[in-house]
Formats: sequence, C-alpha cells, structure tokens
Amino acid sequence: MSDTVRVGMVGCGGIAGAHLNGYEALTQAGYERCGVSALCDVNEENANAMADRVEQSFGSRPAVFATADEMVEAEAADAADICLPHAYHHTAAVACLQGGMHVMVEKPVGITVKATRRMMEAAAAGTARSGGDLVIAGAEQIRRCIGARAIEWAINDRRMYGHPVFFSQEVFSGAPFDRSSYNMAWRALKLLGGGGQILDGGAHFADMIQHVFGPVDEVVCTMRTIDDTIIDLPDVDAQPVDVEDYWTATLRWESGLIGHWAWSNHAWGRNLSTRMYYGTEGSLADRQEWQHPFQFGADLTLCDGTEVPYEEIEQQYLASLSEDEKSRLFPYGITDGIAIECWDFVEAVAEGRDPEIGAEEALQAKSLCFALYESAEANAPVKVADVREGRVSAYQDPIDEYWGI
Repeated sequence: MSDTVRVGMVGCGGIAGAHLNGYEALTQAGYERCGVSALCDVNEENANAMADRVEQSFGSRPAVFATADEMVEAEAADAADICLPHAYHHTAAVACLQGGMHVMVEKPVGITVKATRRMMEAAAAGTARSGGDLVIAGAEQIRRCIGARAIEWAINDRRMYGHPVFFSQEVFSGAPFDRSSYNMAWRALKLLGGGGQILDGGAHFADMIQHVFGPVDEVVCTMRTIDDTIIDLPDVDAQPVDVEDYWTATLRWESGLIGHWAWSNHAWGRNLSTRMYYGTEGSLADRQEWQHPFQFGADLTLCDGTEVPYEEIEQQYLASLSEDEKSRLFPYGITDGIAIECWDFVEAVAEGRDPEIGAEEALQAKSLCFALYESAEANAPVKVADVREGRVSAYQDPIDEYWGI
C-alpha cells in the first residue's frame, strides 16, 4: 500500500461534516491511505471545531487556514476536498489545481458550465506535485449507494422491467426551507447557488438518471419563484429569493424514453408524491421522495401482477458480484455513498487512475440542470448538448459576468 494521501478540506460547514464522517468510517474499517492534514474556512470557529474532531478521530491536529490559497502555499495537503457554496467551487479548485493538488468538488462542480470548464482547463494545464495528471473527482454519492447500484443493475443488466418507456418523478409538499441559517440562505440566491433545487438537490437526480438511461437529448421546463423572503448576506446585496421553488419539466431521450420531473415545497394542503418508472414489462416504484433516484432501492411490479420487493433485488444483485467487484464497489464492506466517494477519490490520487465520477460526467449532470433553466428562460425546448457546449447560456450569463468567469 502506498503512502498516505494528505487531504485538505476546503469548507468546514454543512456537507463537510458528512465528508468527514466518510473519512472516519473508512479509517475505522481499516483503510490506511487517508489522512486529513489541513482545513480551510473563513469562519475560524467552524475550522477549529472541525480540527478538534479530526484530532480526536485521526490522532493528529490538521493545519488550519482561512483560504485555499494559503493551504496551497503551505503545501499542507496533496489533495483538496472542496465543500464550499457553489459560487466558490471554481476559485478554490483552480487555486488548488494550479498548485499541483488533486481536487474532489461537491456537486454541482461549479456554479455554471463555464465554471466547470475553468477547472478542467486548470487540470489539463497542470501537473500533480508528485508527477502525473491531476484528478478532478465529482463528489456525487447517490449512484454509489447500494440501492442505486442494485436498481441500475436491475434495469440495464437484468432488464427486470423490460425496456424503459417513461417515468414520473413528482413531489409536492408545503415545507418551505428555513432561510435563517447561512447554509440555507445562500441557496436562495442565483448568484450564490446558480439556481435552486434543480441544481442543488437536482444535480443528484440529473446524474443518476443519465447514469441509468444515458444522456438526455432535449428538455422543456416551466418554473416559478413563490417565496418572497429577503436574503441579507455579506456575499451579495440584500434581495428577495430569486431561485425556483416550483418547476415542471419534460425530458426526452433519443431512444424515445420520456421523463416527467416536477417539484415544489410551496404546495399547501395535501402532499403529492409519484416516483414511478415504467417499462415494457412492468414498473419500478422508487422508495425515496427527494432528488436521489433509487438511493433506497425500488420495488418491482410485473405486468402479471407479480411483486418483487427491493430486498430481493438487492440479494440477487449482490449474488451476481465477484469478490473483486464487491471490494471495488463497496470497499471494506461500506455501503454509504459519501464514504465510498471519499475512498474513490483517495484511491484515484494514490493509484494515478481516473475517479469513478470525473469532471466530464459532472459536467453532463449539471448541463441537464442548466438546460432546464435555459428552457424556462427562453420559454422553449433546449438541447442539453447546446448547454454543455456553451451555445445556449442566457440564464447563466449574468452569473458568469458577476463572478468574472
């Protein structure tokens, strides 16, 4: 086994705690390649609190910095795990990549398509401190969960419900977000989050359905902003919520598959939730109600009425795997998606290999998300490839201009 990969965590609030849970779980399971050697956060209290936790879990206290630039200059880590608000993904990642550090970036891997391209350009132009190519990994956990892996296998390897025909993922509830904390407030503004839940939680949905069914060809979307809360943060001028809290969209594949995707947390009265995937020989009922397709599996109903619970599908899936495949997909027997993404990142750095989810796949997922925004902006259907290649960008242009991307 090679030397330990020193990981520096950039951002010590919110999702960073879940990432640290992953590194801790790996270490407790016997994994020896990972060490958290540095932390970065402008909030000194957050950074020191996480440093205490790292010291307790790993036996040594990490160096603490205010910025990624300071961490790079100090050469305190080999790789960076970036857990910042979307607007700051590209600035931290580019600084680390230019300093010869590998990066794993939380979804959506940049606030716009151009921001992701900036990271990719920096990686292509640079070289790792230890030599070789620089890694950009997408911190996308859903498709790595055992439920998602099992259902992808059921659909594509076993064709358990025949060939895909259409699906509907529609969830409406009266459950507005509490915008009083910074962690939720920045997500309410386009300039900080890039968009609302289509991009935030929806990045998981966009990744998983394209992982299972292939790239989406075209979308048409309508969205609304219902919440009028004033958001007052130091990052931008005080202003009302300006991201969507309602949308309905149709997704079309060249194969003929059609998907309906709709969501709102400003739907008062009776909740509505449909998470059904239909094929030529039956249907799959997704057990989750968020934007995480198949995270907890799905139950199969065949045309003749036969019901196959997810637990049975999972057993069949696991039985189909070799021991080598189990070790690769569920290292040390771990089935938590975030722990697996952390392991995959460290292994990619240590072994000089590509991560399971790299910049190209992350870009494909976010391009689908932005295609919905661009469709709503234009009030017309939009090709996902046109968004990915920068030919359609009217919705994103003000964000890029504001941040100088």
